[in-house]
Amino acid sequence: MGRHGKVLTWAMCVSGLLVLTRANATTVVPPTFEEMADRADLVFVGKVVGSQAEWRVAGTNQAIFTLVEFHTEEILKGTATESVGLRFLGGTVGAVTLEIVAVPQFKAGDRVLLFVEGNGVQFCPLVGVYHGKFGVRKDDKSGRDVVFMHDGKPLRDVAEIGAGEGAQFGPTRARLSIPAEREPMALDDFKARIRLHLAKKAVR
Repeated sequence: MGRHGKVLTWAMCVSGLLVLTRANATTVVPPTFEEMADRADLVFVGKVVGSQAEWRVAGTNQAIFTLVEFHTEEILKGTATESVGLRFLGGTVGAVTLEIVAVPQFKAGDRVLLFVEGNGVQFCPLVGVYHGKFGVRKDDKSGRDVVFMHDGKPLRDVAEIGAGEGAQFGPTRARLSIPAEREPMALDDFKARIRLHLAKKAVR
């Protein structure tokens, strides 16, 4: 338990993120869609192909890190090869497990769209920790690939990004007025919004 406590404290201090902990819950102030796209040094769609956990030096301690390998389907920002490895604090080596509540989990075969920031430097290489992970699944009704947020809820509009749990601890944001019956956002539409925002940012 002592080792786990030291590593968790170290990770949150070096991340530069506002992380609030209360009664076994961890809340990260969520970035908006624009903040997420701007801060990311890599944005890509890919599929998890495997993972490997190992002990590594973390400051003056040792900690378990898991390297998750992705096959990249499409790069929306930054540069990457066909394979991307992201390093996350936590994992299991032998009989020892280090579990960090805020760090998202991945399993082989998962399709995701990720906003990557500080890979190999931060305890979680995603913008806004778990907020930077979006699941991609095929919709049974339409047959389209649709996007889901970290909590499993479908993304209906990019305005929902940054408006969920933890938003009350950040800057005041406009109230949402998204119809409840709106269909989940298609992956192609989400990618188009990301490209549009980045293109506008580039010409300023």
